[in-house]
Amino acid sequence: ALPIKRWQAGLGYIPSERNEVGSIGDFTLVENVAMNYYFDDTFTHRGIMDYGSIRKLTEDLIADYGVATPNADVKGKNLSGGNLQKIILARVLNRNPRLVIANLPTQGLDVGATEFVQNKLIEAKKNKAAVLLISEDLDEIMAISDWIAPMYEGEFMAIVSADNADREQIGAMMAGLRLERQEQ
Repeated sequence: ALPIKRWQAGLGYIPSERNEVGSIGDFTLVENVAMNYYFDDTFTHRGIMDYGSIRKLTEDLIADYGVATPNADVKGKNLSGGNLQKIILARVLNRNPRLVIANLPTQGLDVGATEFVQNKLIEAKKNKAAVLLISEDLDEIMAISDWIAPMYEGEFMAIVSADNADREQIGAMMAGLRLERQEQ
């Protein structure tokens, strides 16, 4: 679907490649935030972006998400991985999407940034967003998920309620073990 259709449908996407897909390194933080708002009438007038409004939004997101940066004019490539992921997360979640697809959202992040991202995804769930978490981190999966669908070589091994999930069994299914009872 076209980006505007995904946007109108309430889809938010947090890519695994924060440098290659989630941001443009040579763009400022204001310009990177603007990438998610060029369809939004709140920030455009007759197709022209309102730079002042986008700048204010970016400054608010930097403050709200604790992004360590001297200002909103810093280029994306000059942020740490954790701070870049925070600005991507802020840009996506600020729109209150109905569905968030989070692909390896904490990959390569330090413990503090990982915890921050996980808490924001849990907060999105509490705000009625469906969160599709794609992760290789079993602890992250167990902490965030309501339902778990382990995959091995592109095939779902089971669909398990997180309430009934056994960490060792989930790990075994991620490694290719097929269990007798697959739906719980």
